Amino acid sequence: MRSYGESLSHAPTFPATAIPLAQLLAEPDLLTTQLRAAADNFGVHDLRPAASAWSNRYLAALLPPLVAAATLLHHRFPAGEMAVSLAPHGEVAGFHIRELGESLPGTNAVQRYDTLLRGHLTPFFAELNRQSGLAQKIMWGNTVRWLTFLFDAMQSFGEPHAGAANSDRAQLLDHAQWRGEANPLHMRRKRASPKPGEQAAADGLVTLHSQCCLYHLLPGQDYCGACPLDPVRMQ
Repeated sequence: MRSYGESLSHAPTFPATAIPLAQLLAEPDLLTTQLRAAADNFGVHDLRPAASAWSNRYLAALLPPLVAAATLLHHRFPAGEMAVSLAPHGEVAGFHIRELGESLPGTNAVQRYDTLLRGHLTPFFAELNRQSGLAQKIMWGNTVRWLTFLFDAMQSFGEPHAGAANSDRAQLLDHAQWRGEANPLHMRRKRASPKPGEQAAADGLVTLHSQCCLYHLLPGQDYCGACPLDPVRMQ
């Protein structure tokens, strides 16, 4: 998992080419340029699937180091005060912080993840929705996939890390409310009969993604293996 940490760097000043999150949200043309570059790179005119794929790669760079710090070390990075470096074709090259944040021993997941979820992802997803028309529930669904992947990976780390991952997973994903508001990470788990050759759980069913990520709308792509909209599975 070490390579995931390379997407986050710390220095007293942001690199000259990095764009602060606040600027990315305040100047819509910056995000529009990235989305159109991503759409051109994917070879699609519809910004929705391009935005979904782009946001998924954004999350791939953002979440692993912040989740590892929050769950395994009880440390909160300043997720709302970051800058992002973008590659020429629109991809996310990495994130930058000027301060190391704070250690929060003995705190719950709500306290450790609030800055990431409400200070970074909530306004970012809202702006991405305005720019591309991509439903925010799809972006939150992509977030749930990454959190699930990371928490599952932590199971191999042994105790107390596996227990910490299970506790944070439950606090983040299993409750309909988040500090008095609707929790966008709380999604109904979809279960279905397996397709031919697919291994099912003990109850004879397989777990599907809560949301379709629109990956099948990209040229040359198809429905992913756990897509709830796969026509073959729906039949």
